[in-house]
Amino acid sequence: MKKLQTFRDEIGEFLGKVRNFAQDDLGCGCPEHVFEQVRLLRGEASPGITDLAIIIGERLLIIAVDLHEIDPFDYEMPRIILSGVTYRDSLGLNRFRLLISGETTEEQRARIEREISKYDENVHVHYFD
Repeated sequence: MKKLQTFRDEIGEFLGKVRNFAQDDLGCGCPEHVFEQVRLLRGEASPGITDLAIIIGERLLIIAVDLHEIDPFDYEMPRIILSGVTYRDSLGLNRFRLLISGETTEEQRARIEREISKYDENVHVHYFD
């Protein structure tokens, strides 16, 4: 019984971290009940070439990408954004947030912003250097 309670506590802690990250770091204004359902997709289960995706409350798709793994950048970045938008739309979600880790140049950021501007206002990028 204690193992199960410990497991539940750890899941609760994880979900709290997801909520805090979405609300504090990404500025998500979703109501609390949205965070009752969180799906974590890793490896081949995640869309495109990404290795981590999170779906929150059947509303928000978050895809994390390490900039160092995007090669060639000019070819892969548009594909990642398109796969995120396509995946979001196929599931009927509201928003797509692309998280990019790694140091980005101004030129890379400009290219990313141009690519994202091709889609609706519910597609955003966040940089974590």
